[in-house]
Amino acid sequence: MRRSQKPARRGVAAIELAFVFLLFVIPMMIGIWEVGRMVQVQQIVSNAAREGARLSAQAYTINSSGSPTQIRVSTGTVNVRDAVYDYMYAAGLTNIQPTDITVTFAFTTPRTTDYVPLSTDPVGTSFPSGSYPTDPCYGEKGMMFNVTVTVPWNRVRWVNLGMINPTNITFTVTWQMLTDDRFQVNADLPTW
Repeated sequence: MRRSQKPARRGVAAIELAFVFLLFVIPMMIGIWEVGRMVQVQQIVSNAAREGARLSAQAYTINSSGSPTQIRVSTGTVNVRDAVYDYMYAAGLTNIQPTDITVTFAFTTPRTTDYVPLSTDPVGTSFPSGSYPTDPCYGEKGMMFNVTVTVPWNRVRWVNLGMINPTNITFTVTWQMLTDDRFQVNADLPTW
């Protein structure tokens, strides 16, 4: 028997496998991980936008003393931005602050009737027919509106390798006002 005089190549396969892992498999796994996180954050942002739109559609809520409370975009005790933030925080985005979230609210259809504030309205703003109010509390039943929620990607990503690097994660919801028709109770009604 004759032996071959070729040089031995015993460790070559291990070195080739290491290069393949370093150059292809590990970056692919990190990319899959980043895409998975982006999909998760997009789902959380979309659900938070729906939660904000659901609250906006009410226009008013009843507080603990039984008085109506106006729902606003970013001010007051009940507002859309806080509802969106609370949903995101409960869903696991705990490293964001309320100031990181941008919530925009805009009516897409105008009022069909004049809005004259009731005596219980804390802000005496009136909106004529054909106008687009700025807060949900000034909408009327059937008006369409959009709620857009935007979160900076650098505040919610897990790894900072820059393979997937959008600026923001944004979602817009189109919803319809479901507020009850306004009425004022007549305190002069007789009692039996």
